[in-house]
Amino acid sequence: MSDTETKPSSGDGGEKKDGEYIKLKVIGQDNSEIHFKVKMTTHLKKLKESYSQRQGVPMNTLRFLFEGQRISDNQTPKELFLHHLGCH
Repeated sequence: MSDTETKPSSGDGGEKKDGEYIKLKVIGQDNSEIHFKVKMTTHLKKLKESYSQRQGVPMNTLRFLFEGQRISDNQTPKELFLHHLGCH
């Protein structure tokens, strides 16, 4: 199974509105990096699908993490960052 970690790219800065985009960096097990631009309200399943296609690996073999916590398909960047900031 492949582990990938999703991190916000540096330079995002500031609070994002629902319609705004955020740049995400996906780091593969081999430390390769792929950058994505997604809306704050996009379900991360779309990110996983795109990464899977680019890397040529089945989506069900991937596990995405954000700060050590597994990301579910229906989560959004907005939910992850609010949780990270302690705004449950």
